Amino acid sequence: MERKIAVLVLTGFMVGPLAGCESLPGTKGQQAAAGGGVAGAVLGSVIGDGVFATVLGGALGAGAGYLIGANSDKLFGNKDDANKAVKSAQSSPATVADVKKSKTADLNSDGFVTTDELLAMDKAGLGDKEMIARLEATDQFFDLTAAQEDRLAGQGISRNVLKEMRNINRDQREAALSRARK
Repeated sequence: MERKIAVLVLTGFMVGPLAGCESLPGTKGQQAAAGGGVAGAVLGSVIGDGVFATVLGGALGAGAGYLIGANSDKLFGNKDDANKAVKSAQSSPATVADVKKSKTADLNSDGFVTTDELLAMDKAGLGDKEMIARLEATDQFFDLTAAQEDRLAGQGISRNVLKEMRNINRDQREAALSRARK
């Protein structure tokens, strides 16, 4: 934990002074975005060695916690797709009506599962078995941090569902992590 704090502090000291520096190329906004991307990538590597943090680094910024499931093609494809999925989850969260229109946990069929989709299934009254079946039906793998699991459990998602998510398409998750580290 102390190492993580030290890395975060050092990242702040390295990136902070660059924001708005007149001698650097680009506008102040572009400089801030680049600094945020660097900080996000560093944070992703410090937070853990999860697949999404390793592949996407700082691309998702503060929205990284929304993304919990993906298939390898989408994850390693256009990284903008992951960003769009997160922005959609933030601006138009999934609803109970979306759950009723879908047969999988990827309620909007964008190739990703986000926390709002999982929470919508819970709000729709789906039991653990149905939620797990819908998660499996996505043909995606899931990558949750301990903090995400705790937050989702605090919002009503069963620990059993969260535990099972770790094992859904685990081989795909491990292959994606191996690919990302190369």
